[in-house]
Amino acid sequence: MIDFALTSDGRWTAGTDELATAAGAAGFAGIGLGVDRASAPGAAATLAGAGVRCSELMALMVSRNEERTLAAARQLAAAAAAVGAPWVLTVPAAPPSAETAALLGRCADVVAEAGARLAIEFSPLGVVTSIAAARELVAAADPGRAAVMIDTWHFSRGDSTWEQLAGIPLEEIAYLQFSDAPEPLGDDGFTETMDRRLWPGEGTFELARFAGTLLDRGWAGTVSVEVLNAELVRLPVAEFARAAHDTTARFWS
Repeated sequence: MIDFALTSDGRWTAGTDELATAAGAAGFAGIGLGVDRASAPGAAATLAGAGVRCSELMALMVSRNEERTLAAARQLAAAAAAVGAPWVLTVPAAPPSAETAALLGRCADVVAEAGARLAIEFSPLGVVTSIAAARELVAAADPGRAAVMIDTWHFSRGDSTWEQLAGIPLEEIAYLQFSDAPEPLGDDGFTETMDRRLWPGEGTFELARFAGTLLDRGWAGTVSVEVLNAELVRLPVAEFARAAHDTTARFWS
């Protein structure tokens, strides 16, 4: 079964109650939250009242600083336990190495105690740039405690291949983040990914092929819409949520 979630934009100023209510009313089953929102008193009750779950917590940066990384993992684990989040979005910020893999494993241990797993994010703007590279980290952390989060922007603009998407074991997929994008204006990848994403179907990505590649293999899981756009972020959250849901759901029917 495919279910839909809304990845929140850190620039939203609306309260968590408004975000959760908007997501639920639009048809989303879940919402991705930053650790500050998830850690706030009453967050679990707010989500339950809106009929949505916390689908992901954002985000753990795994750097060379072991103490800081583990402290962040403990904070995210506490928030995951409080709201019942199944995944902690995890961004490798240090080049892959034996030391990085060991630290990732320790973070997975911390998060597992809260009943959650690490969702490893690859990005063409980072140090882990493809599905294949992210799978190597999952293997190091233990597939039972980590999986790969596949973002259509990172997939489409990076060095992942269709063969990698077709070949990743389904159990190694944590969930998806879904968006579209226009042709880039230049080489500033950070601005492109943070400010210029579009509603699914309004850009250049092969989203029908992307969805079909997974659906044809029998994949079922969470598709979380992450449309980071400097103009669209100004919309009322209820309007944003409705558009995000409706433009995404048509690709997964």
